[in-house]
Amino acid sequence: MSRKRRAKAEAEIDVGAFADIAFLLIIFFILTTSFVRPLGQEVSIPQTETPENREVDDQTPSVNVTGTTLLFGETEDSMEEITLEALRDRLFQMNLMNAEDQDRMIVLEVADEVTYERYFRIVTLISDAGGVVAIVEEN
Repeated sequence: MSRKRRAKAEAEIDVGAFADIAFLLIIFFILTTSFVRPLGQEVSIPQTETPENREVDDQTPSVNVTGTTLLFGETEDSMEEITLEALRDRLFQMNLMNAEDQDRMIVLEVADEVTYERYFRIVTLISDAGGVVAIVEEN
């Protein structure tokens, strides 16, 4: 005798509720997420001026940074090689915190080969001393 096989009933899973669960999970994660401010240093950068109203001052202190050297001086002729510690001391001796806004500017010239870490250390050092960073960009 041959037996007849019964057709097996296939089980179907109702997936209609998955969309509701996913939506509730998205809302839960949005509400419970805490937003953290990224770490960094607040730096003052002077506003740009048009060439017609810009005053050129040859006595503005400058920091020239290359891959291996750090130069500091108020004129191009007075630039001297200096260490980071000595630069920090010189900037704090200038008492930039109590100076007028136009006297707080430090011109920063950075070569392409300077690492971001070295650049950031120098910008932070100028900012901590009360200086306003003026960045020179080559065209």
